[in-house]
Amino acid sequence: MKTKLLSLLLTVMLYTGVTNAQTVWDFGNDTTNWPLDATGVAGNVVRSNLGIYMGVTSSSNIGIVENSPKVFPDGYSGTNRFKFNGAGFSSTPGFVPMPTQRYIYFATAGNCTVKIWFRTGGSGTRTLYVTDGTNVVGSFAGTDSAQGYYFESVYTGPATNLYIYGDQSNNLYKVEVVGTLATTTLSSSEFQASTVNVFSNGKQINVANVAFATQVNVYSITGALVKSINTSADVTINDLTAGFYIVNVKSAEGQKSVKVVVR
Repeated sequence: MKTKLLSLLLTVMLYTGVTNAQTVWDFGNDTTNWPLDATGVAGNVVRSNLGIYMGVTSSSNIGIVENSPKVFPDGYSGTNRFKFNGAGFSSTPGFVPMPTQRYIYFATAGNCTVKIWFRTGGSGTRTLYVTDGTNVVGSFAGTDSAQGYYFESVYTGPATNLYIYGDQSNNLYKVEVVGTLATTTLSSSEFQASTVNVFSNGKQINVANVAFATQVNVYSITGALVKSINTSADVTINDLTAGFYIVNVKSAEGQKSVKVVVR
């Protein structure tokens, strides 16, 4: 009987330890890991197991930490803010699930919940995204830069990197991940462009020069996934209705996103 009770106790302890794994990046109050920083990050760094990627030359880098106190509706209070200072993608092709600039990222070991406290960086509607590089895991659109916002995104899937970025400038106060994280590393292939050629000849989309196993995802101009293909050879997509699309190709070689039009 004692053996069974001990076994049950160990099982419960192990289960609790796994499900309660939690990582917090408190930009608002943790001045040890996130001190005031007027310069920010101009390249690609990992700090406190969190990746920060700039990806564009600008006088306003990502990762500038400045004083801007805010009390959030749930009671959380942050003294400082972490600035994105711009969108996670260029105006052309527009939104892509794999950001190309001004984003943060971390390696998750599997299923997790991402909790974010943030404010928008200016007027109008500004959206913050959480993606796995292929699909949108969650997003929240803020409309008032004076308001503090909180939202949760639930990722269900294998080990991967998750990315956080905006469609315009947004400011982070805290990010919390409930779930087990892996070690976030600087992966050169993560940021290099694929040599796959994506183009439209009017009525169809052609994916050429495929040399590796490649995932091809086609998104509508609003960011909705409309088609997904895995291929190791050139492929033609000819079953789409007329309109603008964003094609994201990803392989071991690298990745790229291309905006095309089908007539």
